[in-house]
Order: sequence, then C-alpha cells, then structure tokens
Amino acid sequence: MTVSFKTDLAYEIQERSGENVFLCYQCKKCTAGCPVAAYFDLAPHQVLRACQFGQEDLVLHSRTISICAACETCSTRCPQGIDIARIMDELEIIAQERK
Repeated sequence: MTVSFKTDLAYEIQERSGENVFLCYQCKKCTAGCPVAAYFDLAPHQVLRACQFGQEDLVLHSRTISICAACETCSTRCPQGIDIARIMDELEIIAQERK
C-alpha cells in the first residue's frame, strides 16, 4: 500500500513566497505565541501541517488565514526561521484568487 500526498499547495506557497512549509516539524511555538490563536479554527501549526499534507480545501476555507493579525509573533518564534505570517498572507491571496 502506497500513501501519497498532494503537495501542490505547498510548492505554490514556496514559489510565491519563498517559504518552505516542509521545514515545519510541529514544535507549536508559533501557536503558543499567537495572540489571536483562540479565535482560529486551525492553529498556525495546523495550517502548516495541512499544507504539508495537501489539504487545500481545509486550508483555503479556514477562518485562520483571514483572522491572522499579521503581527509576526509566529515568525519570530519559529526555530526553523519560517515566515509563517508571510505564508498566512499568501494563503489569503490564493484563497481570494480561487473564489
């Protein structure tokens, strides 16, 4: 049995923003520092994991990408140096383009 993931969204994010979602190893520091995480339907680390797994519909229909305050706390806390706020911005743009 072979398991495969649809990674198109992850590569589109990388192409458009320069950020590699596959660097995320789910330490959850982004979520722990987020001042508005309580209002999200998906926490920041969950958004990145969904992108890694190709769960495009889940991510692009998530309230998280439009509620994000773009304060960049998540980005500064990331030990991998992922600019998560930039990814959230790009996801919001992609979601608007696909409506």
